[in-house]
Amino acid sequence: MPTPDHDMPDLPSLESGLTLLETPDSHGIDAIHTLVIDHVLLNSGPAYWVDSGHHAVTSRLRELAPSDRVLDRVQVARGFTPYQHTSLIRRLRTSLQDEVSMLIVPVVDYHYRDDDVRGYDPQAMLTRGLAELARIARDHDIPVLLTRHGADEFSEPIAAIAEHSLEYRRTKFGPRFEGEGMETLMYDLSDGWVQTTWAFWQEVLQERKSLYEGRAAREAWGGV
Repeated sequence: MPTPDHDMPDLPSLESGLTLLETPDSHGIDAIHTLVIDHVLLNSGPAYWVDSGHHAVTSRLRELAPSDRVLDRVQVARGFTPYQHTSLIRRLRTSLQDEVSMLIVPVVDYHYRDDDVRGYDPQAMLTRGLAELARIARDHDIPVLLTRHGADEFSEPIAAIAEHSLEYRRTKFGPRFEGEGMETLMYDLSDGWVQTTWAFWQEVLQERKSLYEGRAAREAWGGV
């Protein structure tokens, strides 16, 4: 439990533009889910998730979300081939609402590594999709959260186009985020503090619920 001398820790804030979340494996699903729920709680509008098949896990999102109403604002579309994935990204420009809060595109390079990409340059397909996402981020002034399947030559265009970066890694004390000007701190063990665990991040998101509800009430009365 937090002591009076410590504030509840924050999760990384997502800024407008493309953010690459680096994870120690090809998934980092819990890290993605936590950042998405946190952002949706603190910002107006829906979040759009272009999934590569198995990253938007409803049960895990429900465990983290303080309320099912939060999940109503997360719209998921799944692509199971490179062509479906490309089509979904291309259609975003005409389907997004003006009040959209963020985009989530995990393992954006995954499908373009398949042998099924025939008659096209797979890296060119990936690059065009990234350019489209960057354009959407500028037009709507929103964050676009990306991860990549592997950090190699094929996925280098993702790192090159990303305006912001975050790193997530597991430690024996729990998850750790590091980014531009922030990090998840490892608290002093002599005070009974350890680095946060996922159970503790659920407490953090529960704290966010009161902030979200307060903001929603102000908006309903025309406040800011």
